[in-house]
Amino acid sequence: MRVITIGKTRYTVRDDRTDIMAAHAKCTGKHKRVKSKGAEKRFYPPYWAETSTADYVAAYENLNKKIMPWGWQPLSENITLASGEDSMEVAE
Repeated sequence: MRVITIGKTRYTVRDDRTDIMAAHAKCTGKHKRVKSKGAEKRFYPPYWAETSTADYVAAYENLNKKIMPWGWQPLSENITLASGEDSMEVAE
């Protein structure tokens, strides 16, 4: 094994490898540009102050069900409060 240091780059290569300088010459230090495929088009329902979060999420899912076929779980109506060491208590 040979160790070759060029600037701040260190290469460890096998003894039978002779093309290391050709590979190093291709390195420009710049990232290769990748063309974006673009985001999926999504639709958003109108929002009013009296619209609940559950209604808005249901309308959003209904508008975008072709691109989001997995669906969402319905929002729970039950509210649970934490209890134990990490819960916050009001001191009297």
